[in-house]
Amino acid sequence: MASAGSAFAVPESDELARLNELTKQAQQLIETAQSVQQDLEKKLQLRSAAEQKHTDDVAVLESTQAQLADYQGTVDRAAAAIYSGGRTDSVTAFFVAASPQRLIDELAFQRTITDQMTGQLQKVRDAQRQAEAAAAASAESAATANAAADAAATLRADLDRKQSEVEGQVRLVRATYYALPAAQQALLGPGGAIPTVGMSGLTPNARTLAAYIIATFPGVQSIGGVRADSLPDHPSGHAIDIMIGSDMTLGDAINADVQSQAQRFGVSYTMWRVANHFNHVHVTVS
Repeated sequence: MASAGSAFAVPESDELARLNELTKQAQQLIETAQSVQQDLEKKLQLRSAAEQKHTDDVAVLESTQAQLADYQGTVDRAAAAIYSGGRTDSVTAFFVAASPQRLIDELAFQRTITDQMTGQLQKVRDAQRQAEAAAAASAESAATANAAADAAATLRADLDRKQSEVEGQVRLVRATYYALPAAQQALLGPGGAIPTVGMSGLTPNARTLAAYIIATFPGVQSIGGVRADSLPDHPSGHAIDIMIGSDMTLGDAINADVQSQAQRFGVSYTMWRVANHFNHVHVTVS
């Protein structure tokens, strides 16, 4: 009987060890995916800033081009005013003036037009330089925005691969868990089929909510807690991410359930079906 007991115990022990190893690998993959997600969010911020700068540069370029056209129009009108009278210099005016007063008027008119043209021409040259600088800045910011977009797209593809690896690993964990004898499953509890990361350091409310989700929604892929982030929710242990993959119905159910029990778990807010929150329900608690 002792020998028979050992014969049955070894396979169970092996399967449990395999489950532990698969769970550990899943946790590592989840952490890697989280890191890629953070890098992607930074790249998206850089892309947004680069695109905004390019938009601003284009606006400056258009403004300087409009000023250049206005100054050029003034110069053209001034030149036309001089040439329309057939007198373009003081010598000509001296010989053709009908009277001394008319000569004075002609010279004063020419001097005024010349001064105006000189000023306008200077503005034209300045506007041309500004337009050239704005065009160069616009081209540079466009290149930066395109590079940022390419970098973000590369990271997005990398993140999709990582998330696909996580989903495959989670399926292995789940299959291994449900292959265990019922008694072993009962000993491990429903959490044995759901990998978790960052549980150490969660606040009491967050820890209680995570345990509730594990016990209530066995279809959850994984749960993430404490991790580095630009916002304080996750680093402080006040938030969990409930990963549901592509099961939007499950996400809807979890989000509705958590919101209906907001007072019980001290829920501050949830994020679901918003930017970057279509494969998991984010919950922040007090």
